[in-house]
Amino acid sequence: MRKALGMMLLALLAAAGSASATSLTFGQWRVATTADGHYTYAATINHRGEVFGEFCDFKSAACHWLLAVHTPCRFGDVYPVLANSATGANPIAIFCVGALGGHTYGMALMNQRKLEASIAHARRVAFAVPLDGGGFAFTRFALTGRLHATALLQKALSAQVARRRRSRVAQMGL
Repeated sequence: MRKALGMMLLALLAAAGSASATSLTFGQWRVATTADGHYTYAATINHRGEVFGEFCDFKSAACHWLLAVHTPCRFGDVYPVLANSATGANPIAIFCVGALGGHTYGMALMNQRKLEASIAHARRVAFAVPLDGGGFAFTRFALTGRLHATALLQKALSAQVARRRRSRVAQMGL
């Protein structure tokens, strides 16, 4: 799972810098499929070049909320985080996927229901990560367009899973 999360983030970072003919934009959010066709995502990039979004792996049909931020973390460690928006603050945990290059670190957000409760109908979300020295690192993201983007993401994932299922049935000759 760790490797798959890292691969999703690396694919996203590569795709985030270039517009794709197959991407759609909703407010601050972009929905696209990576060039290799393995992943689809709905994500936003903040003013610091950090990424927040939901990423889905077509092969496993699993989706994860991921961050690619400049806050260092140690691969495999789990850290407490506070997700805060106008609709509420929730403590969640992040799993460090590791360094992605360019002073960027990948983090998988755990407690997805708490996260989604924090961002439901909000315009912005901030993540506060406690640091070793007693301070906090903050990162903020716009949520305008997220509801439409993630709804389209789920439709795309469902359609791909259905296509794969039909293909397997056809291969079996049923």
